[in-house]
Amino acid sequence: MTIRSLPIVGVSACLYKGDTPKPYHSVDDKYLRAVSVSAGAMPLIVPALGDLLDMPDLVASLDGIMLTGSNSNVFPELYQTSPTPEAEPYDQMRDQTTFALIHEALRQEVPLLAICRGFQELNVSMGGSLHSQVRNIDGRMDHSSPDTSEMDIDYGPSHTIQLNPEGKLINILKSDQVSVNSLHYQAIDRVGNELQVDAQAEDGTVEAISMPKQPSFVLGVQWHPEYKSQDNPVSRNIFRAFGAAVKNRASNRT
Repeated sequence: MTIRSLPIVGVSACLYKGDTPKPYHSVDDKYLRAVSVSAGAMPLIVPALGDLLDMPDLVASLDGIMLTGSNSNVFPELYQTSPTPEAEPYDQMRDQTTFALIHEALRQEVPLLAICRGFQELNVSMGGSLHSQVRNIDGRMDHSSPDTSEMDIDYGPSHTIQLNPEGKLINILKSDQVSVNSLHYQAIDRVGNELQVDAQAEDGTVEAISMPKQPSFVLGVQWHPEYKSQDNPVSRNIFRAFGAAVKNRASNRT
């Protein structure tokens, strides 16, 4: 199979400014690798350029879109909340880009896989809201990364999730309970319009969402299935399902 024959998946980038006078757009290798290896598609990085992108034309050229995780968080004013230091850092150029990507993907019925920050972007873009620090809520556990600097530990299994028997994810995973990693400190508060909860952690934290009425593939997960996606059966099945939807879009578009 040549590169030209591969379906193309747009992968959202972050805009990093930091202390450098030269801002740069960035995507972790693990996201690009998962699209290539586990979804069987060609990843195309979508820079966080906001209105500079012709979003209808861009999305029309894609066979799928994957929204990545990030160190930054969705800007609170987008879900009618005042910004606070505990919800930082922010990346408003990414917000502007991914929210437009989401709405255009839904309009053009392009398959969409949203991971971690992307999962939260999907929820907020549909009118939902977020908890800035889920560990501060009574009865919730700390979902943040162990932060050991050892990738296999940080991205290792953290807790189980219970799948909705009426959801999309249970049809992909063929199990009503699986173990996932956990590297987030924000979480869904109010679920967005037209979204369905597909899985929850033992403490009630929403871990997966889908859109039952949307004709195209839409799945959001709070954890990170992209890490060593071929080695984990849960991750592998998610990317296979996404890849199948992407390939179907490519064949129909051709």
